[in-house]
Amino acid sequence: MSRRPLRVVHTSDVHLGAYSGKDGTWADRRSLMEAAFANVISLANDERADALLIAGDFFDNDRVAAEVVEFAGEQIARFRGKAFLLPGNHDPMDEGRIYWRYDLEAMAPNLRIVRAHAGEYIHAEELDLVLWGRAYIDSDWHFKPLSGIPARLDDRWHIAMAHGHFVRDGGEMHRSLLIHESELHAAAEHWDYLALGHWEPHADVTTGGLTAVYSGAPLALSDANKKAGWAALVDFDDAGVRWELRWVDPREQWHG
Repeated sequence: MSRRPLRVVHTSDVHLGAYSGKDGTWADRRSLMEAAFANVISLANDERADALLIAGDFFDNDRVAAEVVEFAGEQIARFRGKAFLLPGNHDPMDEGRIYWRYDLEAMAPNLRIVRAHAGEYIHAEELDLVLWGRAYIDSDWHFKPLSGIPARLDDRWHIAMAHGHFVRDGGEMHRSLLIHESELHAAAEHWDYLALGHWEPHADVTTGGLTAVYSGAPLALSDANKKAGWAALVDFDDAGVRWELRWVDPREQWHG
């Protein structure tokens, strides 16, 4: 294969704008969450990543203040590679919502947002990369993040992004935003990596040969979650796909 090696930083569930509107401990938590995302960007630059993947719930809600969006744009623009963002259930792509009211791609010209509810390819030719994802919208009560995932196009790296709840076959089928184990088996021969979001804890749900990872949140909404505070650094080359977690929570004392 003639495709070039690729290095990616994968994050999700950043929840910028959470804990807004109050001072004290709320303001402290908000600042920590912003610092954690800034650390994701610094990690991506320090590791000379080619791409940054944000797999949903980048913003905590549709009502975040303009300065939160401006901070987000400034940080993404600070990344020296290409950034790709998939909307999640906290920041859906419905008409009139946050990604339509603010032009985040103008603030950060290196950013591309997945906007198609039915799913869309994004081609990054300079990286030998094809991405695919489906943008969540609130009006679709039965949204399935991997529904309609297409086949491989060619020999470029193929990364799918999905924001949802992975279940093993026969598992918790009552959950919303379901991603079925069987869907990963079907996609395994076509896709090299599945960048997952929706779970604040990191998790490896690799299935059927498809490397599938929840990066976890850079900093969880609550300290009750002890498996957040990370971003995933993912390398692609002819030897395969390898990933490792890197600590981005600004509180080193939490790094167990």
